[in-house]
Amino acid sequence: MKTPRLITLFTLALIASSTAANAEGIQLGRTRVIYDANKKEASLPLINSEKELPWLIQSWVMNADNKTRAPFIITPPLFRLDPKSEQTLRIMKSENITQTNVESLYYLIVRMIPASDRQNQQSNVLNIIYKTQIKLFYRPKGLEGSADDACKNLHFSQSGKQLTIENTSHFYTVFSSLTLGSSKVQADMVAPQSSVTLPLNAPIATSSASWHCINDYGGETVAYTAALSS
Repeated sequence: MKTPRLITLFTLALIASSTAANAEGIQLGRTRVIYDANKKEASLPLINSEKELPWLIQSWVMNADNKTRAPFIITPPLFRLDPKSEQTLRIMKSENITQTNVESLYYLIVRMIPASDRQNQQSNVLNIIYKTQIKLFYRPKGLEGSADDACKNLHFSQSGKQLTIENTSHFYTVFSSLTLGSSKVQADMVAPQSSVTLPLNAPIATSSASWHCINDYGGETVAYTAALSS
């Protein structure tokens, strides 16, 4: 008669482990990682601000499709992060990455498992496994321009209930905010030398777009405004 409960616990564990979430007390030092090909490695600090609870931390890098492992290794890949302590993840290429003239997108995954005491183990308390991911941008050598210029020079056009955003630069642009007139538009990012088309609830009567991007350090750029073409 215990089978239904076991199935429920197993289902909850799967849901918890597949949900992107931040474990209380575990802080990532940045919201994105920029891997500059001119350097041997990139890094990401992790901090455990808990007073008593240690965590088991595991991390890896996935390709943009989030289905296959990317050609990077992280050290340490698995470790215990004690209370009130800090550890820096070192991210290095595991193989040569084909040289391109644009940035590439990957995802850095961090899985966090809380420690459990013997009393919890004996009482079948479910420990939730937290998992979060942040963007990792691989920046090849010799790219023309800058990420800030890429944000500044975006092109916007509206046709009926569609907004098209064009990025002619060599860098990814990630939005912090985007408005057409007084209307807010949900926008994520635009890949280098490509465009995205976003649906609008209705045509917006305005002649300009205003936006902020997220910079290399996770902060917000200055506000930019550009004419909206049709």
